[in-house]
Amino acid sequence: MFDLEKAQRMSLTLQVEARLKSALIVGALKPGARLVTKDIAEQLGTSITPVREALLRLVSSGALDATPAQAFLVPEISLSRYQEITTIRKSLEVMAVTEAVRLMDADKLERLHQLYDHFRTAKLSSSVEQALQANRTFRFQLYEYAQMPTLSVLIEQLWVRIGPCFNYLYPQSEETAQGHHNYDDLLEGLAGKDVNRCVKAILKSIDDGATILMNQYFR
Repeated sequence: MFDLEKAQRMSLTLQVEARLKSALIVGALKPGARLVTKDIAEQLGTSITPVREALLRLVSSGALDATPAQAFLVPEISLSRYQEITTIRKSLEVMAVTEAVRLMDADKLERLHQLYDHFRTAKLSSSVEQALQANRTFRFQLYEYAQMPTLSVLIEQLWVRIGPCFNYLYPQSEETAQGHHNYDDLLEGLAGKDVNRCVKAILKSIDDGATILMNQYFR
């Protein structure tokens, strides 16, 4: 019975951790934010124990900071940390894209087109969180098609660490949101199984985001 209770608690902890990771990636939790265990438990409708365990797991992975007063903070992201993680992201995401191109088929490509349409719509909305969530869904669906789950987990860990500053990528002007996007090139590359074009599109997407953050967050 004890083992069953422990397993159930761990399952709930992992669910809470997944919710917190998503909040970090889509900018719902911004750099410097203080996380109160009781408040999160109330928002999620759960007890304090799995929330605290989830927060500690995120501290261990480097996504959150813990203070001597047992508070949890979303860390401020230094330029050097961002640049280091971006360099690693490029290597891992290129690996995922390269394998996804090899395994691409018509059904997968159609699904990515649907997600891209949703992303374009979200960019025109006033919700930064919707735009970030739509972007995340598109990218991680693509990476899932590489059929390398360990690689996807590693990429997600990197996104979680710098996700809070992604909040500064949006909103964009209507002209920018409706204009040509790196994902247009990516999708065309996927259709033609052109690895080089797909890799170039992903790298440019990462670099373009970095350029925006240099002006909006790191200035």
